[in-house]
Amino acid sequence: MRPQELGAVGRGLGLLADTWTLLILQRAFLGVSRYAGWRETLNISDATLSSRLRGLVGAGLLEPRPYQENGRERRGYALTERGGDLWKLLLTTWDWEKNWVPREVPLPDIVHRDCGRATRVLVHCAACGDAVGPRDTLVERSPCAPGLETLSRQHPRRTRGTLPADPLSFLPGAMEIIGDRWGAAVLGASLTGIRAFSAFAQELSISPEVLSDRLRRFVALGVLTRRGDGEYRLTDKGRASFPIHACLVDWSHRWADGHPVDLTVRHRACGEPLRVRLCCEHCGQAFDRGSVAPVRLR
Repeated sequence: MRPQELGAVGRGLGLLADTWTLLILQRAFLGVSRYAGWRETLNISDATLSSRLRGLVGAGLLEPRPYQENGRERRGYALTERGGDLWKLLLTTWDWEKNWVPREVPLPDIVHRDCGRATRVLVHCAACGDAVGPRDTLVERSPCAPGLETLSRQHPRRTRGTLPADPLSFLPGAMEIIGDRWGAAVLGASLTGIRAFSAFAQELSISPEVLSDRLRRFVALGVLTRRGDGEYRLTDKGRASFPIHACLVDWSHRWADGHPVDLTVRHRACGEPLRVRLCCEHCGQAFDRGSVAPVRLR
């Protein structure tokens, strides 16, 4: 019988695989620190925003920061060290959406401050320095690792009314693959080589109805294709989501807080667990949290 405690990556999914949570964190990286700023840039309801901010504070990703306005003390929020360490996940999400999802209003370029050029974001192994893609890794699962069946939904699937004006507040493609706990788990399993419906169901302990829905969504999005033999294969668009999932696993391990290791992504070439380094495609230098030119908020 599997233990009920989630493993490190399962816990990471539980904390982060929610669209509003990720978009609130994205705006925090872009300078939003006040309630009104999130409400205006995301077109989010008061109830939803209040709920997510409480969750982010409880998870140690944001911390309250009081400020004075018109002689009154109000509550603002700042990223903690744990929350700030999510910059790689958010940067790769932005990069994937910009380059793989057709949009009426294009996303801004990712500009590397050091060389001043608009760039793609490339994954390298921090141990050996080599570039890494999904075919360059080996996934190891702990035989005693807890499963995802205990990962209850914390929030309902997100619905949207009027779209926000700022394109970085609306990432519909990326949120299908990382903004939903089961969607992220299904696509992550695909990246490890799982192809058959029955194998997804067994590996993830997911209901047939939920699995069918997520697979259908991914075929429609173009990240999976369904073959005549019934297997689901990653497309180029699907394989390009590898950096997002690699960053989620990497962050989950760094901030495991004693949760057991349930999944390790190992770099085949050097044999080390993959620690993600993000690099500029032009100058080859590694990004850090301050390497991306700021986006003007509307």
